[in-house]
Amino acid sequence: MTNNDALGDCLIEKGFVASRYVLDLNHGLMVPVDMDLPAPWNLPSRLFRFPIAVSEPDDNGVRRIELIHPLLGEHPFVQCVAAELGVSLNPDGAPNEYGVGKQGTAIWWHAVDLVTAGNWRELIETRRFTTDDDIARAVAYGLSHSPANGESGRGYLTAKDARALLNANGSVEPTDRLGLLHYFAPPLLCRQDSGRDRWPINETVSMDAASAAWGRVLGIECGWFAYDRAGFLVWKAKGRDLFAAGPNSTFIEVATGQGAFAF
Repeated sequence: MTNNDALGDCLIEKGFVASRYVLDLNHGLMVPVDMDLPAPWNLPSRLFRFPIAVSEPDDNGVRRIELIHPLLGEHPFVQCVAAELGVSLNPDGAPNEYGVGKQGTAIWWHAVDLVTAGNWRELIETRRFTTDDDIARAVAYGLSHSPANGESGRGYLTAKDARALLNANGSVEPTDRLGLLHYFAPPLLCRQDSGRDRWPINETVSMDAASAAWGRVLGIECGWFAYDRAGFLVWKAKGRDLFAAGPNSTFIEVATGQGAFAF
């Protein structure tokens, strides 16, 4: 490979990246932290913070510089870089030598970053930058985990807000709640080194993103799931007993031995 890295030299010279090491580490360009961006580009999304992909040099020392998402052409930083280089940036995402690019990861970043930042309404407004499945996956993540400094007993999303986001995304609530519960993997005890018992919620391989999201919404609302001390959503005894009883409208509570209704 030659040492003629003209694009890398140009990006360093114009101050878009500090060094080739950083360029090859990030495989792209980061928006300067002090750049004043209008909405929606100022949202805390890694898709918007790293909008440009740059490949490593090929055998001839040539790099490719492209948009990480085809709809980023109006991003102010993208326009600045394109103007400085005197080129229009290809929207293909600068895949590596094996044909793998960052676009699939970036559209997931956009959904999960806005959910965990509390910007789920803005996610609805910018849903064109991601996919329905990625939004549903982000809802499931936001319900499954809690912020480190957040309120006890709740995730990044409330069940109410998760409902609103799923509805705005065009996702229809399943009518078979018990059937949805049994899409999850059977509850399995996880005993920690501290001696505490945890009942993590796991999905089956065949479970789609919308079912995983709605299952958590309904699980919280119906009392099947709750947050543990660490802020993770886990199975409650009611959910475990109901799962063990199968798709029935009544079940036996293990702790009391008494019959109970599913809802």
